[in-house]
Amino acid sequence: MKNNTKKIPWGRTLLVLAVLLALALAANRYTVRQVWCNLTAPTLKLDESTDWAGGTSYERLPYAELSDAQYLDLYVPDAAEPAPLFVLVHGGGFAFNDSQSRQAQFMYRYFRDHGFACASVNYRLSTEAPFPAACEDVKAAVRFLAHNAADYGYDAERIAIWGESAGGYLACMTALSAPDAYCGTPCVGETAEERFPMPAFDALVDYYGVVDFESSRTQLEEEGLLPWVSPLANSWANEALKDYDSLEEYWLRELVEASPLRRAERQENENPALRSLIVHGDADITVSQLQSLTLFSTLHAQGADAQMRLVPRCKHADDRLFTDEMLSGVAEFLWKSFE
Repeated sequence: MKNNTKKIPWGRTLLVLAVLLALALAANRYTVRQVWCNLTAPTLKLDESTDWAGGTSYERLPYAELSDAQYLDLYVPDAAEPAPLFVLVHGGGFAFNDSQSRQAQFMYRYFRDHGFACASVNYRLSTEAPFPAACEDVKAAVRFLAHNAADYGYDAERIAIWGESAGGYLACMTALSAPDAYCGTPCVGETAEERFPMPAFDALVDYYGVVDFESSRTQLEEEGLLPWVSPLANSWANEALKDYDSLEEYWLRELVEASPLRRAERQENENPALRSLIVHGDADITVSQLQSLTLFSTLHAQGADAQMRLVPRCKHADDRLFTDEMLSGVAEFLWKSFE
């Protein structure tokens, strides 16, 4: 399947990081360690074949009708009983990537072969529509999936959501906001007056997502990273920014309260059964690990069933977060959530 969505230029990022390392040698030890971990992170081979003999694939399945970007890729395994549903939300700074991103492929290729129906959600990027468009799209996709479970043969009574980076933010907003929040976009089959009910998630898996934009601007420096390192390392995003200072500002366009952390603090969703798994690399120089640690602390203080996995020497979107060993731990967490 081909598409025209921009991909993040990781080759350029590695070149920038090499320059950073040379400059950082005269700076502080923490910065050297972080940049070195980013430069030396190994790469996994990704199976890019489109053939799958384990079930049925539904690619570019429209879930809404406002934009060509509103589709999802659904993979339903053959099984004696309907499989639980795992909703996947790709990252890319709200401005890049699509439902077939590298990280989304790692996820659905593993989990569709381990007993899960996987729905990789595409959504409107900030280059097309600002906040809250992507939030509304993910919620519309979830309502569509829940309403059509019997037609496609999975079990939407057992449902989990995962996202990485910007997708982690969107997954958190979907699972932690009130059920009727961000439901302005109708999914296929709904009317302007009536929406399908939002299902209650059994589990939320957040991979290094931004959860509070305001604090995210300073937390990398609080960790000890030199202030010029992250902007330079993430300069690949500059072409999408126009007159804005960051990908987050470009997506929001204006100052609004758009924080999953605040929704968690207010317990907006009122879903006491929700279990959360938060994963972050401790060498991330794009999203501070303090974002995930703060969300975990907030959920834990409320008595929620939350787990935090801080993975040593892993960078942002590190392939080692998607090894079979790592994902088997996620699968174990999900199966326990469905009990």
